[in-house]
Amino acid sequence: MRRFSFSRTLTPGLAAGVLVSVIALIALASVGVRGWRQSAASLAERRAHESANLLVRALSRDMRGVQTVVLSSPRWDQFVLDPPNDVGTLVASAFARYPYPESFFAWRAADPVVFFNRFDRPPAYVDRPPADVPFPVTIAHDPDAARPIAARIRRDADSRRTFSVFELRLAGDRYQVVARILYRDALRDHVEAVFGFTVNLKWVREHYFSEVTRQVARIGDTDERLALAVIDDDGVQVAGDANPGSGPVLREAFPMAFFDPAAIELDPPPDLPRERWTVSVRYADDPALRQAIAGANRTLIVATVAALSLGIGLVLTLRAARANARLADMRSDFVSAVTHEIKTPIATIRAIGDTMAAGRVSEPRTLGEYAGLVVQESKRLGRLVDNLLAFARLTDATEVYVFEPIDPRELVESVVNTFTSQLTTAGFSVRRQFEDELPDVRGDRTALELLFDNLVDNAIRYSAGTKLLEITVRRAGHAVDVTVRDEGVGIPADEIPQVTRKFVRGRGAGSGGSGLGLAIATRIAADHGGNLSIRSEVGIGTSVVITLPAVDGGAA
Repeated sequence: MRRFSFSRTLTPGLAAGVLVSVIALIALASVGVRGWRQSAASLAERRAHESANLLVRALSRDMRGVQTVVLSSPRWDQFVLDPPNDVGTLVASAFARYPYPESFFAWRAADPVVFFNRFDRPPAYVDRPPADVPFPVTIAHDPDAARPIAARIRRDADSRRTFSVFELRLAGDRYQVVARILYRDALRDHVEAVFGFTVNLKWVREHYFSEVTRQVARIGDTDERLALAVIDDDGVQVAGDANPGSGPVLREAFPMAFFDPAAIELDPPPDLPRERWTVSVRYADDPALRQAIAGANRTLIVATVAALSLGIGLVLTLRAARANARLADMRSDFVSAVTHEIKTPIATIRAIGDTMAAGRVSEPRTLGEYAGLVVQESKRLGRLVDNLLAFARLTDATEVYVFEPIDPRELVESVVNTFTSQLTTAGFSVRRQFEDELPDVRGDRTALELLFDNLVDNAIRYSAGTKLLEITVRRAGHAVDVTVRDEGVGIPADEIPQVTRKFVRGRGAGSGGSGLGLAIATRIAADHGGNLSIRSEVGIGTSVVITLPAVDGGAA
């Protein structure tokens, strides 16, 4: 009887325990599924936020690129002394790199305004150029268009502004005009020259934003459930998917300005509209997620295990999100820089090829100039491709160098000869200093040429004022030191340890470049048993010293 009584007493307890366990399992399953749903929704929102940020960064960087890169280039200053034809190459390069400028214009203090128009897309207010023009840029004088532009810029010159930014109508179309004013004196009392460009806002609305949106969608590997769109100040969609579907929407605003807003932030022009457009990303629920949740609801045990692992999953999701955010930033900067670096020589070569294929060039002198430009741009493109291939090769541990004795004097001369045309065009003074009786170095010729190509290219790229390239080769014990020095913009002291890392570019680097040059040079030097060191001062210049082991008497 006591045993029976014990069983009867235990049975309700077991039933209650099973019931509590079932309720607990159901509760854990519900919490797990709900947490999983929230985590997935949060991840989808982060992906949408990254896509929106990627498009906003791409638009902002590209829309202010002409002002910050082209107008601020010291190459425009030669317009003060030289005839307009001498800046045609600079304008052609800007047209190839940036699609939105319709015209560039410039004038000196006492001269009329000179317009530099696209050959294939001239403004509506000028006559279309003849078909036999041998250059992708046409030069024109248009008093009717120049008069309102010059009058408005003079008002800003009277206020001693550096940049004149405004809107006006030409031939019925709305234009945004951005100009840089160069003064003759420090007090800005006398205007020396004006350089600027016009943007047809109707054309960019119809063509520019849709093209950039498609490019960013391809570059960013945007998921097909994320619909990117650009919306104007009135809420009208300008670019993006015509049928975005349903789902939550994330929005990021950006200024509708083809210039750097910081340039006029302290003293904004009163007659300049300050429109803020919006990038929207609409994201939908994942069908696979809904099926997984349904399966979790049917299988409490699996859902319970998922609930117990939710904490670990959330931690891993957070870490993955942080890594993904860092990767997105690096990918955005790297892809933007490499895309611009590749598009510029390709566009220039294509423009010259189209011109020559159309038979618009027949003079031997012009053909020679075009051929020289093609060679220069192809070398630039080849150098970028070599860097990308070297980056892939140097990360492969199975790659083997072919070492041989190399004369450092002959190596340096070969590298400098490669840049002869570019150095001459840019007006560089080149100095070579070789110590007597230099020993050979042991290395792979192709890799060492790529190393010094990157150093010389950096010296040319970041020399804004004094154009000097100095290469010194001397013996240092059982090694050879090769020093490449310039008097360019320099590198801040806190950035020197970072610039030799992959994809890292300094604050003063400006536009262009892939962020791989110094990283590849450092790796090649280390693979050869040497090292790379940098000495630099902002505004003074940079010296990069490559130390390579010497081959004494033919022995390693």
